[in-house]
Amino acid sequence: MDNKEVLLLKRALERQKKARIQAEKILETKSKELFDATFHLKKANARLEDLLSEKASELDGVFINIIDPYIVMDLDYNVIEMNASAKDFLGYDYTKESINLADLVHNDYLQYTIESMQSLIKVGTLKNYRAKIITKDKLEKFVQINASLIYNNKGEPIAAQGIIRDITHDHEVKQLLADQKSQLDIIVENSPLGIVLTVDGNIVTANKTFIELIGYSQTELKKFHVKDISAPENISRSLDLMDKMNSGEIDSFVLNKKYKKKDGSFLWAKTNVNAVRNADGKTKYQVAIIEDITLEREKALIIEMVNEVAKAILGKMDIYEIAWEITNIITAYLGSDDCVIYVVNNEKKVLEQIAASGGKVINEKHILNEIQINIGEGIVGNVAKTGKAEIIADTSKDPRYIVDDQQRYSEIAVPIITDGEVIGVIDSEHHDKNYYSKAHLETLHNISRLVAMQLKNAINLRERRKAEERNTELLKKLENSNQGLQEYAHIVSHDLKSPLRSLSALATWLNEDYREVLDDNGIFNLQMMQERIEGMDKLIDGILKYSSINIENLEYTSVDINEIVQDIREIIFIPSHVNVIIMNTLPKISADKTKIHQLFQNLISNAVVNVEKEEGIVEISSLETATHWQFSIKDNGKGIPKEYHKKIFKIFQSIGGKERSTGIGLSIVKKIVDLYEGEVWLDSAIDEGTTFHFTLKK
Repeated sequence: MDNKEVLLLKRALERQKKARIQAEKILETKSKELFDATFHLKKANARLEDLLSEKASELDGVFINIIDPYIVMDLDYNVIEMNASAKDFLGYDYTKESINLADLVHNDYLQYTIESMQSLIKVGTLKNYRAKIITKDKLEKFVQINASLIYNNKGEPIAAQGIIRDITHDHEVKQLLADQKSQLDIIVENSPLGIVLTVDGNIVTANKTFIELIGYSQTELKKFHVKDISAPENISRSLDLMDKMNSGEIDSFVLNKKYKKKDGSFLWAKTNVNAVRNADGKTKYQVAIIEDITLEREKALIIEMVNEVAKAILGKMDIYEIAWEITNIITAYLGSDDCVIYVVNNEKKVLEQIAASGGKVINEKHILNEIQINIGEGIVGNVAKTGKAEIIADTSKDPRYIVDDQQRYSEIAVPIITDGEVIGVIDSEHHDKNYYSKAHLETLHNISRLVAMQLKNAINLRERRKAEERNTELLKKLENSNQGLQEYAHIVSHDLKSPLRSLSALATWLNEDYREVLDDNGIFNLQMMQERIEGMDKLIDGILKYSSINIENLEYTSVDINEIVQDIREIIFIPSHVNVIIMNTLPKISADKTKIHQLFQNLISNAVVNVEKEEGIVEISSLETATHWQFSIKDNGKGIPKEYHKKIFKIFQSIGGKERSTGIGLSIVKKIVDLYEGEVWLDSAIDEGTTFHFTLKK
């Protein structure tokens, strides 16, 4: 190697050294920068970790205090955190016992749970997981869970957290709705009635019954509008009602109409259409319920007639008004020539015509040549007697037939029965033979049942009014009679007392003028005459008082019975050996003071004169009941025999041979007590005394 090459190598080595030195300086500078950056990054990471820890702690506090159950679990389903709501819901406390959520899942949901967990780990979140779990209390709960994974610093999933919502009630409601829908589907599909769902008249679906009735398949029906299968004469009316329904004017309607079947025939049907509306009140769809009445068309007319009868007689209580309504309706619907309503007159044992229609009527509500039929006579009389309806196909062959206004060849008669008693007969005739059918008979039976009670009430009302009229007349006569009796009593009192006063004066004069001439027997006879005159005077006064007692003369005031008794003590003669004692404070009552005074005076007077013991006692007491005042007047006299206990309250009745008794006093007592809706009775024992009890209504 020559010098030139060595020199070149040296120079190259020198440049290499310089470059290495420069590179080391650059590396040293960069290392220092990297060290500083690393140092700052560590400090930042530390601050970030502290911040994250703080925020995580705050977040944990939020979850712990949320209302819904919140749970944190590891990836093996073991609970590592749960809030109070979760503890209450599940019944477990992870701080006191280990909990594995997989153990709480119902067996039917285990596989689904495993698959859901796998999805959570894969995706990182789980939404609307639904399952059935069993709580510690062995309660089955349906839950919905939204969950997410929790990662470590390396980004690895280490746990899962989720919020649980109890959807048991929602599930039960949905299950119930599903069951009801299933049941409704079964009912609709198996209903004996046709059911059709339409939107704006276009058929959406129909059940099996309607498909069988109309003959079209489900697919074919869905292509039709309702008018496409309706009879031409019904289309206008149907569309008019549908327009009213869609406008909100009506919510439903019922229409008897004809439908065109696939085979060209028609189906008569009763169609009930109802609107189903949305929240805005607009018609969402229509539900039509279709009942086949093709074979019952005639029965429908009968039902319509019965309804007309029911409406016609509703609220009516006049027997004639009810009967006239019935005859007109029956004649119109049956197409009869006439109809007559008979009612039974039990007193005369006959049937009387009270209403008619057709040829029997000459003008409004006036029967031409009314007739009466004996019960048991003719067809109508026989129906009334037996209580059994009859159809006569040819009256010319039935000897019982009675020609009324003219001969007709068909007759139908149905009894009107209530409480097992025939009260009338519906009779209708037609000029053709064999006119009436069993359907007509059933119709009249229905009408007779319908009107029986109403007609019975009307008959009873008529009889009651007649009875009231008779009673009013009797009361008027009785009032006149009572007035006459009172006037007569006053006249008799005056006419009888005048000669009595003359006799009393004559006896007094005889006693004064001839006292020295008369012997003891003569003087005794004059005294006896005076006593008899005095007794007769009392009797006349008693009759007058008795006849004047009536409710019209009562003047109600507040009456203090204590004062009444005190007044009586001062008025009547009370023997010195008799004491009248008030046992308790007697009440104040609302009554006629004069009548009450008379009542107590008669009883107290009767008591004091019948006490013959050395120490006589008359006790007066009272007590109060809910509706009446009860009074008692007790004496320790000689008593009243039991056979007189009722007799003594009748006028002119007295005990034994008491000459001074008029026999009117206790009858006046009873009459006054009767005025106050009370009762009077007595308890008595011979030689022990008598207690009179009586009550007065408050």
